[in-house]
Amino acid sequence: MRLLAGTAAALVSLFLLSPWLIYAAMLASIEGRPTRPESLVPAQEQVRLWRLADGTGEPRAEPMNPYGYAWELFVPTGQPAPGETLAGWVSRDYLRAQPRRGMLAWHLSNAALTIWLTRNWTAQELASAVAPIAAKWPPRKPDSAPEAPPTQR
Repeated sequence: MRLLAGTAAALVSLFLLSPWLIYAAMLASIEGRPTRPESLVPAQEQVRLWRLADGTGEPRAEPMNPYGYAWELFVPTGQPAPGETLAGWVSRDYLRAQPRRGMLAWHLSNAALTIWLTRNWTAQELASAVAPIAAKWPPRKPDSAPEAPPTQR
């Protein structure tokens, strides 16, 4: 009976720790880390990139953790936070220069690096790192929906 209880406790502990274990293993598999931008882009450009990531208000990056990331995979609550989107763009660009790996390993590494970036960089640094990446993207088409008329008071 004690063996069964011990085994069950070990399995539950492993299950609860697995997001952090996967995070640590995937971070360890990435060669180096992205370097912080040498200088920040102007505030107006930071806000433009923040809005491109569907952000509103002042740019801010909320630190993520492996549990929150895993929760979003299984119980999606809508769009990712803008800071997460910026970090994901930096992560994806950085991992493209890494040696090729399998699809699962690449996606888990991307998740781990995205989490790491939100925990270690500011929103201003993320936006500044995204600026040269976004400069390579084709221009966005204007929304085809007409602008909503002003509300009457």
